[in-house]
Amino acid sequence: MKITALTTLLAVACTWTLSAAELGMDAPELQIKDWVKGKAIDLKAEKGKQITVVEFWATWCQPCRASIPHLSELQAKYKDKGVTVVGVSDETVPKVKPFVEKMADQMNYVVAVDDARKTTAAYMEGFGVTGIPHAFIVDKQGRIAWHGHPMAGLDEALEDIVNGRHDIESAKRSFNAEKSMRDYFELVADGVATPKSKELGESILKDASGNAELMNQFAWILLTHPRLKNPDHELAGKAAKAAYDASKGKNASIVDTYARAQFIRGKVQEAVDLQKKAIDLCTEADLKPQLEKTLKEYEAKLN
Repeated sequence: MKITALTTLLAVACTWTLSAAELGMDAPELQIKDWVKGKAIDLKAEKGKQITVVEFWATWCQPCRASIPHLSELQAKYKDKGVTVVGVSDETVPKVKPFVEKMADQMNYVVAVDDARKTTAAYMEGFGVTGIPHAFIVDKQGRIAWHGHPMAGLDEALEDIVNGRHDIESAKRSFNAEKSMRDYFELVADGVATPKSKELGESILKDASGNAELMNQFAWILLTHPRLKNPDHELAGKAAKAAYDASKGKNASIVDTYARAQFIRGKVQEAVDLQKKAIDLCTEADLKPQLEKTLKEYEAKLN
């Protein structure tokens, strides 16, 4: 239901370093030694016609292996909507080819072996990314429109790009906010707020206020993470409200977070009302009992 560890939320952000490349730039060509599975992809030729998901992976990487079925599902879902998924490994052909053959239809998308890490350098190193798996979406205009972990945000971004709803400038702000979160939590981990941490907190709200998922995660950590000795609950309340507004109050998990923010800040009746709404919205059988248990805790404080 929730992100329960600070390291989990920031795992992606912490694999980034400062870089010159940025969202919206023209996507570098794929420089490939061998197309192990599927047809060769020419991004210039596909411009105006195709959306390409370029994912970097390795046979030895367990999280990469875990994301393979998901990528296959995405390829099947968007096959007739002009989307091609390409998995690029910087390993050798003799290493990759048997793995792909063994996976067979479980790895049902284009797979390629990088040419002396040239593609890896252009994408991963260009964006300062050091961890895999990591995916990039190249839109029909040939621009890098999104990048991130294939199991965290790829689905939503791809859906928006396919339907023409993706806002690259907003995505840039969200990525800036994720990086700022890493710095923010490092600053406040000892429980001492500083002018810099307060400035960062406000900038995170400004940059990611329209990103419901990111605001929800930020708020939840501020409200619950045991490593934070003196969390800023007012900031958490603002983040939870931003997530609630961005999701239009229709996501059970986000409403639950907002309810907790109100409860912790002493607004118990509002928390109860919001928790009831979260329960009404919930469609997950394993989540609803947790929400109902929390509601009882809140209602007990009213008596």
